[in-house]
Amino acid sequence: FASCSFSFHSRSRKYPQPKGQKKKKVVKYGMGGLIILFLIAIIWFPLLFMSLVRSVVGVVNQPIDVTVTLKLGGYEPLFTMSAQQPSIVPFTAQAYEELSRKFDPDPLAMQFISQYSPEDIVTAQIEGSSGTLWRISPPSRAQMKRELYNGTANITLRFTWNFQRDLAKGGTVEYTNEKHTLDLAPNSPERLQLASLLEGTSAQSVVITKLFPKYIRAPVGPEANPVKQLQPGEEDDYLGVRLQLRRERVGTGAAGFLEWWVIELQDCQADCNLLPMVIFSDKDHGAVCVDRAGHRQVRARLLQRDLALHHVRGAAVRGPHP
Repeated sequence: FASCSFSFHSRSRKYPQPKGQKKKKVVKYGMGGLIILFLIAIIWFPLLFMSLVRSVVGVVNQPIDVTVTLKLGGYEPLFTMSAQQPSIVPFTAQAYEELSRKFDPDPLAMQFISQYSPEDIVTAQIEGSSGTLWRISPPSRAQMKRELYNGTANITLRFTWNFQRDLAKGGTVEYTNEKHTLDLAPNSPERLQLASLLEGTSAQSVVITKLFPKYIRAPVGPEANPVKQLQPGEEDDYLGVRLQLRRERVGTGAAGFLEWWVIELQDCQADCNLLPMVIFSDKDHGAVCVDRAGHRQVRARLLQRDLALHHVRGAAVRGPHP
């Protein structure tokens, strides 16, 4: 106490201030404002710093499921297959260097690649054998053969890809998808060869060119488009595939077969039973802001509920008005 009293009186002698005299507004409000700003800075600076760091660096939310489907017209899908962990392989530094060397002569491609680091890229190793049996009904099968042989209109071959993300890691869209379509003209070789596969008169695979886009960009939105910088010719740069209908006898008669479709890359050198799809995932820069906004909304609802309960309890204590 003696030390505090000594310090107080020493300060009074050093900085005399007449008793009862009002301080200037500039001094009073200036000092008060600075103190308030200082307290706000102490409380909010760590939160603001972390928010800025995460908004600049971003959070990469890689797909946890990659599903591709091949469908002919309005009939039963020919091919459906999914790739999940561990078939979704992260890019290594060596793979990143090989990709950079491959597109080194193209400035636009290198500019796109430089926007991503190896941890932003994955390769989905999709099995070439369909994960489901082809269970088309006999009438639909007969109609498909007639349309392939004798149809006078184009038949659309539709290749779709769908990505699923874990929303707990950030982002607002769980499923991302896009498609690529090819029109098979009447009497085209592809149509006739597909019809021969359905009849069972041919076991040869059918070559479909410009079907499979190898490089896909997966932003945080609902679309996942092929990368034009790495495939400047767009559809002309898509990979060709070979389609084949496999059969296995499990019984007697025409119905004693199990059927499924197999897809292989046309010019594959190794691992022809895999369809590699390279996916570039954009960073999610808004995850922190979204979470914080949601936190504020929850707090506001809780505050409204507490105020309502407070008024109800106060009215119960006071009783009815006379």
